[in-house]
Amino acid sequence: MQPDTPANTKSTGAPPGIRHQLGATFGAAKRLGRAHVDLAKAEAGEIVGEVRRMVLLLGVALGLLFGTGILILVGLPLFLAEWLLGSIGWGVLLGTFLLLDLALVTVLVAIGASGGRQALGLIVGVVVAVAVDLALATWTGLPRTVDAALGIWLGLIAWPIVTGIGVARGGFDGEALKQRFIPDQTIELTKETIEWVRARTPLVPKS
Repeated sequence: MQPDTPANTKSTGAPPGIRHQLGATFGAAKRLGRAHVDLAKAEAGEIVGEVRRMVLLLGVALGLLFGTGILILVGLPLFLAEWLLGSIGWGVLLGTFLLLDLALVTVLVAIGASGGRQALGLIVGVVVAVAVDLALATWTGLPRTVDAALGIWLGLIAWPIVTGIGVARGGFDGEALKQRFIPDQTIELTKETIEWVRARTPLVPKS
């Protein structure tokens, strides 16, 4: 008896054997699985490409926003100095001191320094700026813009000095700063849980 082959099946008209059917089914399933894998790879490649494109464009957008912020931080003091004080040089000087003062205030806020003492420093700085401006305008023959620029400059110098003195005199609570980074509630809850387990665990008799 001859085995079932495609030639015999075609010549005799008999239905294909079980082995042939299983082989054909397995081959079809294999081809179908490979097609699914290839399709998944192609779609994954497209998705990765879209993600890369989106990340690139978002990076460009963030870079432009960062550049805009730098342009404002640098250009605004220069523009105001040129407009109000008649010199871009005053914008560089006053803008530098202003940014340094703001950086100091940001650090003090971060470490929990008293807001009242920082506000006092700002108020003293404003008072110094106005007083110097009026004094120079009254007792010197300097141009009005120079009087104002010098007053603002000295006010920006007085602001951090007075703030630092106030924070130093008031004392800095380092313990409070440390407690901000210690999970007290979690520690207490853990202790209570341990005590609860101990209270309900029978003691093992010693042998």
